[in-house]
Amino acid sequence: MEETQNFIERLESAILKKKEWFDSVQLPAALEQYRLMLVCVKTVNENLVKRSIITPDPYKWDKRISEVVVPPADAFTDQDFSQVLGERLSSYETMIDFVCNYYRFNVDSLPVTKVKLLVDLNKCFQWDNLTTANGNPNTQGLATAIQRVKTNAPNMTLSMINDSVDKCSKAYGFIAKTLSEFAGFQREYYKWSVRKEVIGSSDFDKSKASSKESECAEIKRLFQKIMGKKPFYADLISEIAEEDLGDDKTRLQEMVLAKLALKQTDAKPKPKGPTSKEILMGSVQALGGIAPVLTQLDVKLTENFDLLFFVKKTFFRKIMQALRKAMGLSEKERTCTIPVVDQKTGVKVMQKIKVNEMLTDLDNKKRIYSGIAAKGIEYAKIEGASETAILTFVNKQISENQALFTTINALDDYFKANVEVLLRPKVKGLKIDLSSYRNAIINVNKKRGEYVSIKEEVSQMRQLGINGKI
Repeated sequence: MEETQNFIERLESAILKKKEWFDSVQLPAALEQYRLMLVCVKTVNENLVKRSIITPDPYKWDKRISEVVVPPADAFTDQDFSQVLGERLSSYETMIDFVCNYYRFNVDSLPVTKVKLLVDLNKCFQWDNLTTANGNPNTQGLATAIQRVKTNAPNMTLSMINDSVDKCSKAYGFIAKTLSEFAGFQREYYKWSVRKEVIGSSDFDKSKASSKESECAEIKRLFQKIMGKKPFYADLISEIAEEDLGDDKTRLQEMVLAKLALKQTDAKPKPKGPTSKEILMGSVQALGGIAPVLTQLDVKLTENFDLLFFVKKTFFRKIMQALRKAMGLSEKERTCTIPVVDQKTGVKVMQKIKVNEMLTDLDNKKRIYSGIAAKGIEYAKIEGASETAILTFVNKQISENQALFTTINALDDYFKANVEVLLRPKVKGLKIDLSSYRNAIINVNKKRGEYVSIKEEVSQMRQLGINGKI
């Protein structure tokens, strides 16, 4: 009896330490890898669409998601290649986006069912073996698509795709390893919960649990009453009985404890507080969170501007367009003048919008922020600069994004009022995306504010003769 009690105490200590490690270290790290993968998958997807290798999913923005749905993995013909791969890659990107925004990465919020969905989603595209010889149709198709891009794409595009694939491969490996280890922990966590809640209950009759079979029967008798809607896993209940009353129980108990033990590499020493530059770089990293929002706004704005300037393509117009293209002449810049409320004064002013210029600026921002999110060349350049230069950059980005937000917000109303009546049902609403955009800007501003606040505090301490240093 004393031996069993000793095991229970050691087991509880090991479970709680491992749970804390998953909650504070490993699962948050996995979420960061999902966020990195999202940016990289978007980059690959966008470039394959731009090079007309795949066809974008036309219903991507209309789908409502309440849970992860793993894209199909059955074989498809070369005739359907562009459409099917485009739909599956778009769906895969959407699911990762959903995971990043709606899944909570801690032990209590990731039951077995969700982990299984994440494992299946992770297998959808095998980034660590992205070859045309891969037996997985999706992976094989993506490898073929990337190979086709490489035949005529510019070096910048190839560099972006190669960098994204490399990062996806590393993220894929980390996520797969984490999910595998977490699934193993979930088994032991479930068994520990049953020991604590059911076997530890005052209703549990230990006199009726003198053998493996009778202990399983007694657990089953009380399980639903105590555990509620939690599933009853007979195989795990049998493992509990084997560890408690089996002939080989001592060895089995030690195996469980060894499985739960934190390795030295896991139990990393707590790092010292971040430096002021690291705090400032937090605001730079937050800029990366704007990239996905701008991607969605770019698509919807482009469609809405096309509706706003819709001109029936007559035979004569088609000839003129062909002549302009042959002579290397660019299309006439589309412009519109919209009423915009000045955020400082509250006065409504008229603002002239040069459409192509605005969309190009938005695309440039999206590319820079995607590079920051993926910690690519852009991020490295910023990190190598002085704190003053970084702060100037962040201030500029906040100011520009606030101005862009105000403009797009005004455009949303302008489209609804000025697009031709028959075409208005096709206008894409921007309010949800604008809400996400506002929150992303607020997040950057908050991070910037933390840095400014700390620097001011240090400055005041020095004025008092205290050597404040971070």
